This record gives sequence, structure tokens and C-alpha cells, in this order.
Amino acid sequence: MIRILLFTFVCLLKIGQTVAQEVPVAPVPVVPDSAAAAKAAEIKILAEKMFQSGLVQLAQKDYRAALADLDSAIAVKPDFEQALMGRATAWLELKEVDRAITDYDKVISLNSAHAQAYFQRGRAKVLLKDKKGAAQDFTQTIATDANHYQAYYQRGGLRFEDADYKGAMEDFSAVVKINPRNGYAYHDRGSAKRQLNDLEGALADYRKAVEVNPDIAVAYVNLGSLKQGKGDWTGAIEEYSRAIERKKDYYLAYNNRGRAKFEKGDFEGALADFTKSIQLNPQYAFAFNNRAAAKYKLKDFKGAVEDCNFALQIDSGYGYAYFNRGNAKEMLRDATACQDWEKAAALHVPAAKAYLTHCQEK
Repeated sequence: MIRILLFTFVCLLKIGQTVAQEVPVAPVPVVPDSAAAAKAAEIKILAEKMFQSGLVQLAQKDYRAALADLDSAIAVKPDFEQALMGRATAWLELKEVDRAITDYDKVISLNSAHAQAYFQRGRAKVLLKDKKGAAQDFTQTIATDANHYQAYYQRGGLRFEDADYKGAMEDFSAVVKINPRNGYAYHDRGSAKRQLNDLEGALADYRKAVEVNPDIAVAYVNLGSLKQGKGDWTGAIEEYSRAIERKKDYYLAYNNRGRAKFEKGDFEGALADFTKSIQLNPQYAFAFNNRAAAKYKLKDFKGAVEDCNFALQIDSGYGYAYFNRGNAKEMLRDATACQDWEKAAALHVPAAKAYLTHCQEK
């Protein structure tokens, strides 16, 4: 680099000496407004070009390439809100949640009324388990855009997790008021009502959910469980079957349908459903325990013991698996049955105490 050295010349004058005339400094040329506008337009076009390329890469799920293009757009135009939002999306897809939040922060600093930036930052905070921060962002989203039903829905979910069922119900109600075709909001409001012991209200909301969106499999499961609670085993089986039609790998629906078949006395059908549930989720202890109960009814006591063993390998604190294993062992004349009942009683299985009395009589 060439260094430019500036020297100051001092002219010492005697009295009466003529002062050398100063040479005026050349004025800095002023760029006409039209030229400045042209330059700004050029920057905008370049930034937009890189931004659009980044969007294409995002759509193609090439997130690293998207970052490169969006970085270029932001380098040219640092206040490019859309590019910052797009880059945040790429960071989220790459599991770089903190970097995504940093970009959302920048957008909000540029535009404090950017509802979507608050919303997306809230979703990012959910990923970081910062539920309080997420809820605050969803609330700010709503304050900025009162019709942002997704923010109501997300905040309702957080309130439900915190057992604020009344608050959750209010948020889900806001969703369906803004968007009456949101089946999941009806479903989740039904679950909030269920927690508040409004079973008829829950039933109505679950029905509305599948009316609006017939493919919400979990709604059929919850309809089935409510009917099961009323002793309507046939109705429950129908609902669980509808869930399975829509989600073939729904292990919970198979388990619950098996339970309903068991209560109707269809032990073979129950056995088949519990087996299917286990095939879909080999770590589902409830299905092993339930299949053990079906095998017990079918007098396969050895098979029942084996299934209880599997259930206890998955969950060593599963009291009902100890209880059922004790019952099966009793039929096999296995003296350790009483030990299983003792364990079940210690794990608060009410029926186990009566069986322990039988052990003491021996």
C-alpha cells in the first residue's frame, strides 16, 4: 500500500512581506441524485437476484447452498428482512437454532412490527425447550397481528403442556374463530375440555375435528376412548378402526382396539391387535401386558408369563405386569406368584392386596 504523507508548509513572513496566495482545495464532486438512485437500484437488483436464488435452494432443500446465496444478498443489503428470514429458515433446517434466533433478532430490530419474525423465533425457542420465551414471542405475535391463528395454536399447546387447560381452551377457541376449518384446533380444544372433565364438550369437539378434517387419526382414537369410558365397546372398536384406516402404523389404535375387543370377550381378536401393536412398536410395554391378559384368558399361561417378562424388561416399575404375571404363575403352580403380587401391591395396584391375603392363608 502506498502511504500518502501530508506535509504542512509554514511560510515565515517578515513585516510588510506579501503573503503567498492560498490555493483553494478542489471541492468533492457531488453525485447527482439520479446516479445515487441508480446505484441503489443496482444494489437492490443484485440482492434480490441472490435472494431468489436462495429461495430456490431452500425449496430444493439444499440448505448450505441457500445459506451461501442468502449471505450474499445480506452482504449487499444488510437490512434485507426477507433474506434474513430465509437464512433463519436454513439455519433451522440445519439444526443451528441459535443462529436462526440471531437472524430473527435482527429482523425484529429492523422492524418491531414483524409478526412472523416473532412467531418463528417462538418456534425456535420451543426447540430449545425455552417454553417461557416461546410463549412470550407467540403473545407478541398476536399483539402485532390479532389474526395470526398459528400463534394462538402454538401458545395453546404450550399452555396445555403446563396444565393451563382453561387458557389452552381459550387459545384453541381463538383459532377456530379465525379459521373454522382448522380440525386440529377443534381436536386439541376437545382434549383441554376433557382435562377439565367436560366430556360431552370434548366429544363434540372431537366429532367436529373429524367433520372438518376426516384424516385426523388421533381424533378417532380419542373418540374411541370416550366411548370406551361409557362402556360402548362396539362404538369404540368402530372409532379405533377408523383411526387405523387412516394411519396403518398406529400402534396405539391397535392396542386400544384390542382392549375393546377384550372387554367384549373377543380374546382372539384382542390377541391379534395386541400382537400388531407390538410389531409396530416393540418397546410398548402396555401392549405386552395386554397381550399377556389375552393369553391368560385363552389359557396360554406360559405365554402370559413371557409377555409380562417382556413388559417388565421395558418398564421395571409396571405394577400391572407384576400382577398379571403373578396370576399366570398361580395357574402354573409357581410359588413365586406371591412375590409378584407383593411387588404389584408395593406399586399401588389395588387388586394385588386381596391376592396377598390368599398368600398369607397358605
